[in-house]
Amino acid sequence: MLLDDAHILVTGGGGFVGVPTVRALLSEGARVRVLDVASSQRLDGLDCEVIVADIADEAAVSAACEGIDGVMHLAVLPLVLANAELEAAFQANVRGSFNVFRAAGERGVKRVVYSSASSAYGPPLEVPIPESHPLRPNAFYPATKAAAEMLLRGLAGFYGYSFAILRYMNVYGPGQRMGVVPAVARCLLAGERPRLTGDGSQGFDFVHIEDCARANLLALGADVDGEDFNVGHGTSAPLNEVVGLMGELLGVRPDPIYDGPMVSATPRVGDVAKPQAMLGFSAEIALRDGLAGVLDELREAQTAEVL
Repeated sequence: MLLDDAHILVTGGGGFVGVPTVRALLSEGARVRVLDVASSQRLDGLDCEVIVADIADEAAVSAACEGIDGVMHLAVLPLVLANAELEAAFQANVRGSFNVFRAAGERGVKRVVYSSASSAYGPPLEVPIPESHPLRPNAFYPATKAAAEMLLRGLAGFYGYSFAILRYMNVYGPGQRMGVVPAVARCLLAGERPRLTGDGSQGFDFVHIEDCARANLLALGADVDGEDFNVGHGTSAPLNEVVGLMGELLGVRPDPIYDGPMVSATPRVGDVAKPQAMLGFSAEIALRDGLAGVLDELREAQTAEVL
C-alpha cells in the first residue's frame, strides 16, 4: 500500500506509540484519522482528524472505518491495568479488537496492521524467539493479545483484506509513564535510589517508540500478507546497564536498592531476521540515545508541572 494520500485509521492514536505513529504517517503524506477513548494534547497541532470513542462501541468503530484504506490497530488496555481488570481487558483488547477487524472488513478496508506484544509468546522455549514460536501466554494481558491475533487471522480470511502482526519487545521512550525505564529515570532525577527486583541482571530487548512507529509504517506499506514480525533490537540489556547508562547521562553514580526474589526468567529477545528480510526494518535507536530522550522529556515535564 502506498501511504502517500492513503486514508489511515489509527486506533489508540493519542497513546504512547500512537502519537509517533501518527506523526510518521503524516510525514509520508497519509491522511490520518485517530480513534481514541480520550482526547490527547499530544495530538495538538497535528493535521489529523480525531474521533473520541471507545473501540468497544461497535457503531463508533464502524463509522470510523468509513472511507479508510488501512487500519493501524494500537488501541489497548495496557498490561498493568489488564491483569488487574479482567473484564475491562476483555472488552478492550478482545471484543474491541474484534470490532475493529470486523468493521475493517465490512467497510472495505484494504489492509490492517495489528500491534501485538512479545509477551504473547509466554515463557520462551528458545532465544532469540522466532516468529514461529508457539503463543503460550501465561497471564491475562498477553492472552488477550494472542486472542486478538487469532481473531485477525480468521476475520481477514473471511473478508479478504491483507494484514500483518507486529510483536513489540519491551517498548520505551519519551511520554512513557509506566514501566521500569520511567520509574528508574524519575528516581535518579529526584536524587533517589532506584529499586530493582532481584539483582538487576534481568535482561530485556528494549526498543524505542520511534523505531516502533517506523516498523508500523513499513508493515502498512509492505506487499506481504498474513505475516507476523518481531519488533526489537534482537539483543538483551540488563536492568543494571539501563541504570548505569542513565547515571552516566546525569553525571551521577547510581546505587540501586535490590529488592525481592532473584529473577531467573529467560530474557524475551526476538529474532529480528524476518522483519529485516521482509520489511527492511532494523531498530536504529541505540539504548543510550533513547534513554537520553526519556530523561530530557521527564525533566521538561517536571519543569512544566512546577511552573
